Amino acid sequence: MNPFFYGVNLVHKPKEYSYQSDAISANTQIDKSHFKRQNIYRVEWEPSNIDGSGGYVRWYLNGNFLFGFTGASLNITGASIPNEPMYLIINTAVASSWGFPVPCPEGCDCECFECGNSDCDCAIPTGYCDNFPAHFEIDYIRVWQAMGDDKHQSGCSTKDRPTDLFIKAHKKRYTKNGDKEPLMDIHYGGARCDSSLECGGLIHGICSSNGICSCNKGFAGSNCLAYDGFDDNPYKSIDNSLPVSMLLLPRPLIIFFLVLSIAFCASLLFIVFEKRQEEKTLRQRFRAESELLYPTNEQTQYQDAELDEDLLQQQKVVTYSMIDGRLLDQ
Repeated sequence: MNPFFYGVNLVHKPKEYSYQSDAISANTQIDKSHFKRQNIYRVEWEPSNIDGSGGYVRWYLNGNFLFGFTGASLNITGASIPNEPMYLIINTAVASSWGFPVPCPEGCDCECFECGNSDCDCAIPTGYCDNFPAHFEIDYIRVWQAMGDDKHQSGCSTKDRPTDLFIKAHKKRYTKNGDKEPLMDIHYGGARCDSSLECGGLIHGICSSNGICSCNKGFAGSNCLAYDGFDDNPYKSIDNSLPVSMLLLPRPLIIFFLVLSIAFCASLLFIVFEKRQEEKTLRQRFRAESELLYPTNEQTQYQDAELDEDLLQQQKVVTYSMIDGRLLDQ
């Protein structure tokens, strides 16, 4: 068993998305024969029950049992055998926790592991970079599951683990800036290219005359590097959430809230109307008092004009003329 690696803390942003990824692994010794002929590696995974009990994982090499454990072995930690949908990654993995200098040499930050970069030499084992580039050939990958067993369900979203509902409820976690939906449309070519090698070779696709990758049937991706996979038995979850509808509310309750809303709106309008009337009355009163205390020039001129007119009416204008020596009052 590998005593140097029991998981890693996966840090994400925001902080509440970070979590501890537990792991159990084992090492086995291989020799030159493993590099000269094909070998069969097998993993048996029996998922746990919905409550987390039961299940097991076992590893085999060329039919020989190497290592395994049961769900009961994890009770001490509170963990369980995974029963979520999984996917396979077949790659050449390199981890600094295996075979790298421990503790970190003095004067080395052990944060750089780039072959060919002299600043990283202190953190890399001697002769490590001589192993690259490295590759391995895979003849086949087969996945088997027990027929009629409810715990053996294929697909990314299963009845017991409806991943699609979780993604719909947390779209923001699965989208990048500018994306509206978590899942993007599948592209069948479209990448810029100078030769068919950039489009996966002649088997995957070709580089067209206008410099665009064009995928052959059965391949997908901008550069035609992915297989055009499909799910022959997809599970579609059913959204069981109940929509909020007026029909679900009792009629007396609807009437009560309707009357209450009308009364509230009416009282609000009445308060606003009273407030405006009060302000209008105060403005009129203030204007009247101001006119009494401080009459304007226009008012004074108007009053003076009225006085002059009264004086003119009181003064009688008399004119005289001489006709036959008699005075005539006109």
